Amino acid sequence: MPVNRIYFRKRKTFRVFLGIALWVLSGAFRPISSAYALQGQGLEPAETSAFTTPDWAKGLVWYQVFPERFANGNPKNDPAGLDQVLMDWDGVWTSSSIEEIERAWNRGRIAADLFGRTQVSGQGGMRRTVYSRRYGGDLQGVYQQLENIRDSGFTGIYLCPVFTSRSLHKYDASDHRHIDPTLADPGSYDDPGIGHTFLREGEDPYDETTWAWTPADEWFVDVFLPKAKSLGLRVMLDGVWNHVGLDHFAFQDVRIRGKDSAFADWFEVVFDEEGALIGWQGWSRVNGSLPEFRHVGDDIAAGPKAHIMAVTRRWMDPNGDGDPSDGIDGWRLDVAGEIGAGFWGDWRSLVKSINPEALIVAEIWHDADEMLSDKAFDAQMNYPFAYVIADWLAIGDADIRNNARVAANRLGRVFHHGAEVDLVQLNLMGSHDTERLGSLMQNRWARGFDNESSRWFGRYEPEAVGERAQARSLAAVAAMVASPGAVMMYNGDEYALPGADDPDNRRPIPWGHFSASQLEMRWAISRLLRWRDDDVVGDVLRFGDVAFEACGDTSLLITRTFEGVQVRVVIAPEHDMLADPEAIELDLPGWDRAHETERKLMAGLSDAPLQVRVYRRR
Repeated sequence: MPVNRIYFRKRKTFRVFLGIALWVLSGAFRPISSAYALQGQGLEPAETSAFTTPDWAKGLVWYQVFPERFANGNPKNDPAGLDQVLMDWDGVWTSSSIEEIERAWNRGRIAADLFGRTQVSGQGGMRRTVYSRRYGGDLQGVYQQLENIRDSGFTGIYLCPVFTSRSLHKYDASDHRHIDPTLADPGSYDDPGIGHTFLREGEDPYDETTWAWTPADEWFVDVFLPKAKSLGLRVMLDGVWNHVGLDHFAFQDVRIRGKDSAFADWFEVVFDEEGALIGWQGWSRVNGSLPEFRHVGDDIAAGPKAHIMAVTRRWMDPNGDGDPSDGIDGWRLDVAGEIGAGFWGDWRSLVKSINPEALIVAEIWHDADEMLSDKAFDAQMNYPFAYVIADWLAIGDADIRNNARVAANRLGRVFHHGAEVDLVQLNLMGSHDTERLGSLMQNRWARGFDNESSRWFGRYEPEAVGERAQARSLAAVAAMVASPGAVMMYNGDEYALPGADDPDNRRPIPWGHFSASQLEMRWAISRLLRWRDDDVVGDVLRFGDVAFEACGDTSLLITRTFEGVQVRVVIAPEHDMLADPEAIELDLPGWDRAHETERKLMAGLSDAPLQVRVYRRR
């Protein structure tokens, strides 16, 4: 285990337990307000630094899309192959078909070195077959929903990995240089199968100008990105720079040529006496399915590092003319804490040289703190925020659940970095890596975040999201909207869809089959999200300073102030637990209550577990 990485390598569950323990133990000893030095406030700066983050990203509302399960816009590019089983989009999820079971068995018999010797048993074999399912979701399906996404209140799209890969999740890239054809080929695509990812003649892995453009690449750059931008939607891609898949062109070359491969020094590998590959370091285990790039000190080895830099240039400035307006707007970085600070410093410098307004977001499950700076990242996926809200609304111990005072104290600790960081943090309640928001609120017992959340955990309910769970889901969204930072919602959570942790949270979105209550949830959540663009309170919620307080025993009061407007949002776990609205009245000379704005904000939300008061300075 290298000790020179930013953070020691730990399994996700350990990181989560550690993070929760730190927040709970330290929550009562931090001020519960954060004053940001913003124009017009007359506040003293929370910190003095030249470090800045993109203003467009402050308070943005992100929609996280898992493309393979979002919508099938082009059935002609659907995946097919020995390692994949194409499923009916609306088919049965909870059990395996005969075809799935037979194909899983055959894969193990024919290619045990790739797939293992599959034994299908228990839960109808679903555990052994579900990861081979493909549903044909693609970026054409996302493209067709772009207006709907915008109209739901979202202003940015974060796409889970879209680069070439054979898996459903694509965190195991075969080739970062290309968009996966099963996600973006505008025509028909014939799958060549496993082991067909190579550099073409004349292509230099370190020079993006030598790389071909596939139909999928061109469609993404020439069609998808322009439409998203025309609708005011920012686009952020998932960068996975720590590891690749077994089918990656460089790793394939090492498997074929052994120690004579030009890419042998890209990976941590072991060869036998004849130079054949016999071992490699994978992300989760030795000889695992995610070969890691070789690390040197606090950096990535020169070969893969130079390749990553070229990949970065390709997608940030596709035509290479020095104008990044045709490229993506930012990067979300997978397992960012497992790559050293030396690499991130150099990579950040490259990103900001291409586009100074690009956003850099790290996947780190605890407070990234010192790495949220000009040395590495603008923001992180703000799981520490999720820990607090999840404990308050659903999974905290008896003395934490429904306890607004504890929640307020802990939130004050979450937002301690200063405005440039806190206003771009991706506040979230769930993602492709966790149970869905609705199911989190349905399964209310004391447990750690992202723990005891498998559909096969004995007491877990993976199918139902009741009225009380829907109310608590709405309260969680209200807390995200009212707090500093960006809002991030995982696709489907706006409907409070049920779903345990992976693989259950990656079911196909059931378009055309939403229940009445799910449609009502989507409408209510959209109302809340659009607060961020409201003419009166939008800038307050995006840029204002903040104070967290308890309002009674169970209700949380979040106060935001900016340029002579104050917004006070009181949120309870459920409507009948809401504090008396008079408790949030502001009685200060020189301030007038904006009744009309309040009525507009709360229109249709009278049964929601929240209330709002808006004041203007005379």
